[in-house]
Amino acid sequence: MQTPQTSLRTRLDAGETLLGSFMTWGVGGVAELLSLAGFDFVVLDNEHGSFTSESIASTLAAAEAAGLPSVVRVPSCAFLETSRYLDFGAAGTLFPRAEGLQMVRAAVESVKFAPEGKRGLAGVRANKYGNIPLPTFVSESNRQTIVAIQIETAGALAEVEEIAKEKNVDVLYVGPNDLTQALGAPGQLDNPKYQSALGRIATAAREAGKVAGIMLARIEQIPPLRQLGYRFFTTSDRTLFLQSARAWRAAIVR
Repeated sequence: MQTPQTSLRTRLDAGETLLGSFMTWGVGGVAELLSLAGFDFVVLDNEHGSFTSESIASTLAAAEAAGLPSVVRVPSCAFLETSRYLDFGAAGTLFPRAEGLQMVRAAVESVKFAPEGKRGLAGVRANKYGNIPLPTFVSESNRQTIVAIQIETAGALAEVEEIAKEKNVDVLYVGPNDLTQALGAPGQLDNPKYQSALGRIATAAREAGKVAGIMLARIEQIPPLRQLGYRFFTTSDRTLFLQSARAWRAAIVR
């Protein structure tokens, strides 16, 4: 487990604005580079990325050694092996494709120990293979583990206020591609329906005392979203690589 002084939970609760990056490939060196660049966390993408259980475990270890908290995005909201990634040492879980409140409640139960949920307990890497007393591990894990829910379907948007009020939901996270698609405007970030949804999600998070987060493709998107109340930002390794590579290529072309 992370120490209370450096945990993602502590920084979120302190009201910090945080920047993370999705990782598409299980290469620990990428996490080390992101740490050196000053990123606050990484998201290991097991929905669209190229991860196995083994590469998630090894990348989590590399990120932890670099002082970088890791969240794992699981393949679906109903994924059955979610708690394994917490056993490996993840700081939290990002759940995609939530269709509504009932699905969110089941997802939350899968990552919290009793009495908060139904997560199985064992001697694992996260508790130093049983060397952290299990009662301490259970209480600290339930307190520290981050739960982020992607608001990207019509069902999740329809019930976003109720989802925000769930006790163990910490972050309402916008997936722009799928949310615009659900609104009938795929990829149209300026569409009024999408812009209205962004405001509604930010308001739901603020009124429930939760955090609003979003995926970004461009740096200039940050200021207006901060004005709306978003403070859990991510980009991706692909975006970082392509934007930097294109800038270098353009310098030669000129």
